[in-house]
Amino acid sequence: MHIREVPYSQLNKVRRRLLHFLRLYGDKRLTHKALRWLSTLPPQPYEEGTVIAVALDGRRLVGVIAIGQYGKEESIIAVKPNYRQSGVGRQLVHYALEHLDRLYARVAMDNIPSLKLCFSIGMVAFDLFTGVTGKPTLWLGIGKWDREEVKSWS
Repeated sequence: MHIREVPYSQLNKVRRRLLHFLRLYGDKRLTHKALRWLSTLPPQPYEEGTVIAVALDGRRLVGVIAIGQYGKEESIIAVKPNYRQSGVGRQLVHYALEHLDRLYARVAMDNIPSLKLCFSIGMVAFDLFTGVTGKPTLWLGIGKWDREEVKSWS
């Protein structure tokens, strides 16, 4: 298993495959807004705080993470079901944290698998709000996070 960054120069080449994977394995928990963000991300140098990476088992795609503006804009992760509970999600998040000094996520309170992942890597819940789906949603952060930085994003 290895984690590989998707550089902006390769984004157009792999974008459809990434979106298909996320729709298939995101368990219908990824918002349309999040998928639209990835589908319209320009193939130019990423903004600061943006990382896209994949987990590969040989040549098989088994996980995707996409972070926009440290997660303030979007934070998306999905892992193929038969690879869950094997550390792939943690590896993807750790890869992102190797490239970012902080990471934010918005996770609906009923999304237990994502909350387990976030808490298992040391993320801290610091705010509760009503998300775009109308559900109670947590803001979580790790690294050099600051609650003031996300106030305008809720």
